[in-house]
Amino acid sequence: MIKYLPIIFLLFSFSINAQESFSFKAQISPNKKYITQLESSSISEIDFITDEETMEELKSQGVKLPLKFTTQTKMTTTISTGSERVDGYIPATMQYGKVLATTEMNGETKTEEKPFSGAKILGKYDNNFKFEVDTIIGNNIDTQMRAVLKNILSTVQQSINFPEEPMQIGDTFQNEIPMSIPIQGMNPIKVIIKIDYLLRDIADGKATFDVNQQVSLDASQEQVNVKATGSGSGVSVYSVTDNYLIKNQSELPMELTAKINEKITSKVKATTQTNLSVIIE
Repeated sequence: MIKYLPIIFLLFSFSINAQESFSFKAQISPNKKYITQLESSSISEIDFITDEETMEELKSQGVKLPLKFTTQTKMTTTISTGSERVDGYIPATMQYGKVLATTEMNGETKTEEKPFSGAKILGKYDNNFKFEVDTIIGNNIDTQMRAVLKNILSTVQQSINFPEEPMQIGDTFQNEIPMSIPIQGMNPIKVIIKIDYLLRDIADGKATFDVNQQVSLDASQEQVNVKATGSGSGVSVYSVTDNYLIKNQSELPMELTAKINEKITSKVKATTQTNLSVIIE
């Protein structure tokens, strides 16, 4: 038996090294319905660092520090695709359900329905999963909103850009997402969110990725007296059967510090939670 051990170890090593590889590329399929539910919430706290005189002046103006507010957005979208055309395009109709945004600030709650609530967008997908907008239908959508929607839908697809090379269990890759954060009294803060994905498991036609996020200032922009930090985690699930992201959950705390003027420095703490799920019929 002992003389066969080298062969056994060799076979065992080969079985590990020959681990199955998987390729991931998000695609849209003809004659399907994709129902996406998205819930996003953010808890924020804004404080000012300043001298006693300026602080008293702010209080005299009715400013209660720290400012605490929460926001929550819920929306449902349904993408219905038709038969693939001769030119390779897949016609699609995107229907928004009711889009509600709730904001609570210092005990006061306000809920509003977004202008694109109930909107219908007609268009088509190409072979690279890029959506081309043909028509936007909506009673409350003005010219500016139409331009914004068309730009977003034409440039933003599923949130993960997978590597071109095949992956094995334990492999990682990284995406970078630019973000602009408005700050009252100064230019928006430009940050970069670096997202690391680890392929944890593939089972039952689904690939599960562990997600880690890191926030930093956008180094390509000149941003003086500004700091941004943050780290978060989450999980993403990709349907290998349908070539589509069907679940994305994450929580991202971050801190922003910005010097507004010689007397006032703004300090923001915020935690954002996102929960996306997709049903494919």
